[in-house]
Amino acid sequence: MFSFVIHEFSHWVTGELLGYDMRMTLNKAYPLSGAFKETWHYTLVSAIGPVITLIQSFCAFSIIKNTHNKQFYPFLFSSFYLEFLSGVMNFRNANDLGRISETFGLGLFTIPIIIVLIHSFLLVKTTRREKYSRKFILFTFLLVLVVSSLWILVNNRFHVVLL
Repeated sequence: MFSFVIHEFSHWVTGELLGYDMRMTLNKAYPLSGAFKETWHYTLVSAIGPVITLIQSFCAFSIIKNTHNKQFYPFLFSSFYLEFLSGVMNFRNANDLGRISETFGLGLFTIPIIIVLIHSFLLVKTTRREKYSRKFILFTFLLVLVVSSLWILVNNRFHVVLL
């Protein structure tokens, strides 16, 4: 849940700082006017969420490396999972990284693949270094899958507005 909130909050804050009245739900942040006035505003607001998610991933990676505290692994795993899921959802509708990639003429999947590979590297390196068991990895995966699925379902069904 933290990953979703911090990701969407960063979109919301950026939009607000650019002068837009923003709305934030559990899984989306957007201007109340319905559109951004400038293309670069849309690109910047789109970019900040994945940037924050990548920072979360690097932070969790570093904390685990320095403390060997496996309680931070779900933060690392959820960062990977959310960007991977977002990348897959580009087939249905362009998401943050897909929109940015298209803006720069790189195609829908170039930047999403690069970012997911970075998240994958951090996740695999941590998993191997810490020698996490398959049981622990599976439990973490199921935890992230269930929580994120419920989060998205609640957002889509009830349109929960946070800000």
